[in-house]
This record gives sequence, structure tokens and C-alpha cells, in this order.
Amino acid sequence: MTTRSGDRSLLRRMNLLATLRCAGEVPKTIAAFAAATGLSRTAAEAVVLDLVERGWLLEDGQEGHPGAGRPARHYRVHAESGLLLGMDIGPNNIVVTVTDLLGEPLASVHRTVEPGASAPERLDFAVGVAEEALAAAGKQLADVWIAGVGTPGIVNRGRVEQVMTGGDFPDPDLAAKLRSRLGCPVLLENDCNLAAVAERWRGVARDVDDMVFVLSGNRTSAGLLLAGKLYRGHSGGAGEIGALSRLGWDEAPTHLEALRVEGKTVRREHVFALAAQGDPKAVAAVDAFSQGLAFGIAALALALDPEVVVIGGGIVRAGETLLTPLRRYVNDYTYSRISTVHVSSLGNQSVSLGAVRFALDAIDAFLERTVEVSSSFPVPEAATFSDIDAPVLRKGEARASATR
Repeated sequence: MTTRSGDRSLLRRMNLLATLRCAGEVPKTIAAFAAATGLSRTAAEAVVLDLVERGWLLEDGQEGHPGAGRPARHYRVHAESGLLLGMDIGPNNIVVTVTDLLGEPLASVHRTVEPGASAPERLDFAVGVAEEALAAAGKQLADVWIAGVGTPGIVNRGRVEQVMTGGDFPDPDLAAKLRSRLGCPVLLENDCNLAAVAERWRGVARDVDDMVFVLSGNRTSAGLLLAGKLYRGHSGGAGEIGALSRLGWDEAPTHLEALRVEGKTVRREHVFALAAQGDPKAVAAVDAFSQGLAFGIAALALALDPEVVVIGGGIVRAGETLLTPLRRYVNDYTYSRISTVHVSSLGNQSVSLGAVRFALDAIDAFLERTVEVSSSFPVPEAATFSDIDAPVLRKGEARASATR
């Protein structure tokens, strides 16, 4: 951010934002804020108290210590002043996670979509799941600042520009229709991209700068993080190599689906459970599935040289039953071995948590823009962020270290 010489009001707003950004998840003393921002203790105290008065920070009590003098006061983000929704709207499942303004989950609900549901029915169902999650958290829609939403397809500037799942799902105008139903800004992004963001934020790839996240569910595609930033490509389609039929990602699940137990098709998790017990047919099915996934992973690894590859989606419960053959095949296909192949630790919340992280980045980008162009610092309420949209998000989406 460029500072205009002599503009004390701008400098004040910049100091407010810098202090808020460094507040983090752990309460801090005035001295800690001063050290983190480079302000003098006197200046830091004035800024912190200003943020308290505006409602961004709360005094978090006092902590006793040995020796003379008063105990130091601690201050924390007023995370309870608003809510964020993270929504994963897929062809078969909907997951909604409700969090505070630090991204700490308050409730999460996972529901299965009725087979053959129409686009309007799916929209109604998604809104119902959101309301259910809010009720579980003891909250309501009026408390929500922003909803981040992940869905399959190529998403560019808040619209689904190409459907990758077939049929009429997802709706190109999903964000606008959800906004009219939820009554808050809706930020739409590809589900794999959000899962990758979540994995770097709170998963097994925490703080890893170069990562490939492979989401395997109804379809398989990848989210890419390069140099600590989400890589979306020219039109939002980076990572959609599963669309290339010769790659084998579409065919890979058929090896699991072909397994019969007592003449009946079994679910994926049952196949992995049988393989873990040593059932020969299940072991062979998992091996063939792993080989099918590994070829595409190897192609991405050879092109991008990531530090970590993370596997997520409906197969995460397979654990080492999947990882052992998968790592073997990936190593066979690549001339240099990838240092780590992991299963996601976030379960079915990877996309919804990534959507929350995206919303937090949007807030951070909005605050930065407001500091530059407004004469006052924003207040922490839903109305402040009612105009956040996809173009604003583009500015903040790739932050390596956003507001915690």
C-alpha cells in the first residue's frame, strides 16, 4: 500500500488495519502489538483502544504475573460479532460449516442430496442445510456476513462458466440465487480450489507453498497452490485435467464399483475396509483404483514439482490402505520421488472450510481497499460488507498470510 505524504488520517487507518491483522487467534498485550507492528508502545495502545471502541477488539481480562506492577491487559479479536458460512454444494452431498470471524467452526451439517433432484430443489435443499447448521450453532441468517460456496465446474469471477458434472448442475447463476435466499454476499469458487486453500490453512499441508490437492468423489480434479498462492489459470480452469478421458481419472472409480459382495455392489468405504482386512478381490480393486489416480497425479507432479500432494474427498477414510499402493505407483511414474503424499485431515469439511478461508480473505481485501479510499475505518457489522463481490475477492484470494 502506498502512503500519501502528510496524510495522517490514511496512516492512522493503515495502523488500525495492521494491528487488526496481527491480532491473530491468541490474545495479545499492548507490548506484543507494538512489537508485531513496529509502532511505539504509546501509539500501539492508542490504536488498540481505538479498535476496541470500534468493536473489532475486546479486552480479554488480565493475567497475573510475579513481581511488582499491574498485570498486563490482553486484547483479542471480537470474533463473535459476526458469522461466516462455508458451503460445499456438490452433486451428491451438501456440507455447511458455520464459523466465527476467526474461522473457528461453531457447527457443521452434512446432508445427502436426493438422487435426481432438480436445480431449484437442490437450491432449496442447500438453503435448508444452511439454516439447519445455523440453528445448531444457535444463530440465524441475519448474523451472517458472507457465505463462501464451493461447487464443481470452472468458476470465473463468481459465475460457473463451464459445468463439469453433466446435467444442469451447478447453475451458472448459483451465487446470485443463493444471495437472494440467504440475504448476504455469496462468493463462489471451484470446490477443488477451496479444498486446497483449506488444506494449507488447517490441514496436513499447513504453510506448504507448493501443493497439489486431488479431490476424488463423484469426479476427480485438482486444486493447485504455487508459491503459496492459489493458481486458477487464465479462466479458472487450472487443475481440471480429469476432463481428459485418456488420463484415466474418470475410469479409476469403476474398479471399486465393480466389486460385488454376495452379488451386491458395495460402497467405496466398504471396499477399502475389506482391502484393509486382506480380501484379495478388494485389494486388487484398490490397487487398480490407485494406479488410475496415480497416473494423473504423476503428470501434475512432473509439471509442477510440488512439495506435497494431498488426496481428499470421499476416499479419505481409506488411509494407508489407499496411500501404500498410490505412493508406489506415483513413484514408479515419476523420475524424482515426491516428498510427501498425504490423505486430507479435514474429512468432508475441506471444501466448506476453504470457503470460510476465502470469505476471510475477501474481508481482508475489502478492508485494505477501504483504508485506501475511505476517510474512516469500517465497523464490524454485516452491512459494512454487503457490497463485497467476486472481483474484490480476486484481489485477496491468493494471500499467503491473511487475517486470522
